[in-house]
Amino acid sequence: MTVTSGLTETPDISCALECIKNKTPFEYVLNGPSQASREFIKNVALEYLREINKEKFYNLLCLCIEEVISNCVKANIKRAYFLSNNLDINNPEDYQKGMKNFKEAGMGNSKDAQFVEKINSLGLYVKLSFRLEGNTFYLTAHNNSVISKEEIERIHKKLKLCENQTPEQMFMNSIDTTEGAGLGIIMIKRILSQISSTNDCFNISATDTETITELKILK
Repeated sequence: MTVTSGLTETPDISCALECIKNKTPFEYVLNGPSQASREFIKNVALEYLREINKEKFYNLLCLCIEEVISNCVKANIKRAYFLSNNLDINNPEDYQKGMKNFKEAGMGNSKDAQFVEKINSLGLYVKLSFRLEGNTFYLTAHNNSVISKEEIERIHKKLKLCENQTPEQMFMNSIDTTEGAGLGIIMIKRILSQISSTNDCFNISATDTETITELKILK
């Protein structure tokens, strides 16, 4: 079942509960970073955690969810900013030019209703998928602002470098002046490692049309 958020309405959680009962995936398309939508997503996540007796980790998982949503929304805002300014995000010269002003001009519009509508009109979306497979809960974010191979390589390199490091070492090794500090994805991996008993608890990949961020929690 797929539910699309409204800009002002709060969705009914009963549709997610029905999916849990029927053991079918529940999908939620996020139309703007509203607080109501974020709270709904967290409430859905809590219901899935209860199914695998992991509800005590709710607050920790919420930190991860906030970071994942934030990354997806920022990617859409960046793509909309580049398109609005006739810049090719895959062109190195345009990319460097666009990134100079994006953090101030683009991110400043992140909560502007007209800018959110523009993102939606461009067909950019964030879709969250919740599903249970046996004793495993999967929370997957799909975002059609496709991450580049270079960005994925940087992310995987950061995650590898920061294994078994102190917070101070993590900070020094994760700084990336191109895309930001990069501490968020490291935080997600560290938190999920506490919640889940599998090494592949967090992954970012890409197809030709989507960036896919997967969180995996074992019972």
